[in-house]
Amino acid sequence: MNSWTGIGNLTKDPELRFTQSGTPVCSFSIAINNGKDKEGEERPPTYIDVTAWDKLGENCAEYLRKGKKCAVVGPINVEDYEKDGVKRRSYKIRAFSVEFLSPREEGETPTKARKAAPRDDLDDLPF
Repeated sequence: MNSWTGIGNLTKDPELRFTQSGTPVCSFSIAINNGKDKEGEERPPTYIDVTAWDKLGENCAEYLRKGKKCAVVGPINVEDYEKDGVKRRSYKIRAFSVEFLSPREEGETPTKARKAAPRDDLDDLPF
């Protein structure tokens, strides 16, 4: 099974595009803090490229901004490449789920993902 879960902060505002058939796709990158090493020095962050499709992508484009924290779940794809003679590695996630973790700022509307539809059947619960 290929499933990755991580929490990070957006490195820039998300970009929403549409395929030729009109399907929304949102791209953004998150930076994951790797803590400190034995000497107390900050380790460099890990950068993850994220792609979210359809309604999830539209919600990400609408509610995420640079610096906001989110949790991402989806399969990971690791690609090795060489740039300017230096071997590098990139990490890419196709998001199945994105949870918005930063608190709303003053005047911001609630996220659509967190709004629940009213339920009439709650009166039937035994507790």
